[in-house]
Amino acid sequence: MPTQYGQIAADLRRRIKQGEWPPGTPLPTQTELCNEYDVARATINAALNQLRGERLVTGVRGQGTFVLDWKPVRVPLPRYNAVPQSDDQFSPWETACRQAGVTGSMVTVEVAIEPADGDAAKALGLTEGTDTVIRRTWHATLDDSTCQVHTAYYPAQLVEGTPLARQEKVVGGVYGDAMRTAGIIPTNADEHLSARPATAEEAAELTLMTGFPVLTLDRLTRDQEGRRVEWLRMVIDPTRVTVVYDGLPAYPARQVSGAGLTTIGAEDPRLASPKANDEPWHEALDTHMRRRSNS
Repeated sequence: MPTQYGQIAADLRRRIKQGEWPPGTPLPTQTELCNEYDVARATINAALNQLRGERLVTGVRGQGTFVLDWKPVRVPLPRYNAVPQSDDQFSPWETACRQAGVTGSMVTVEVAIEPADGDAAKALGLTEGTDTVIRRTWHATLDDSTCQVHTAYYPAQLVEGTPLARQEKVVGGVYGDAMRTAGIIPTNADEHLSARPATAEEAAELTLMTGFPVLTLDRLTRDQEGRRVEWLRMVIDPTRVTVVYDGLPAYPARQVSGAGLTTIGAEDPRLASPKANDEPWHEALDTHMRRRSNS
């Protein structure tokens, strides 16, 4: 059952989104809200805290509570066709921010060489505790506020001596000259996108309330030789960033005589990008379903 402060927060959210209080304008004072909703100050405080956690409003000491104008930056992730592209010296994130008309940057937090832990070793196909990795941690900022925390791992033997192993910012993004300097051409990637409550550390970095939902995106990138060259973990503030997957391939069900509707999973290797002389994917689909209908 909704709490009283949750119902008030929902009503204030509705009124903000309908434009009753435009961005940059103050909400009524807490006293005025208490009188309007006929509740105690603690209830109004709880409702406003919820809206602050959603980045709809912010408190200014001595002045009141003001409506914010947080417009999430759309980050395209066209993994099915190409790796993210950047413009000149800008990273893909900085390019996305420029296109959205906001100020964004990538800030290097730490670069370290260390033994591969269990997760990194499993992801990159290394030996835990024996093989070494380069770990890069950086923050994606929006108007000087961190909205993404990235931690990437690279096999040290592949990237030592390249920009990926240095402390300074990687100009142009990881997938540009930084990887090509090491003879790496990013070719394909696997991504897992999910959501969970933010840890206390993540909430502090992203200026969120502990337990507020965050997006997590794990990406494993392979190069032209099939080597696992990068394992990246992103923790994303969903109020500031929208992850966009455009142009995904669609595999509709096909009708096969006597078999009803049959679907084939997108993970079927025959539906991958065809090589020269390979059977076209739609013919492979029909062949697959005919075999199923006869089994």
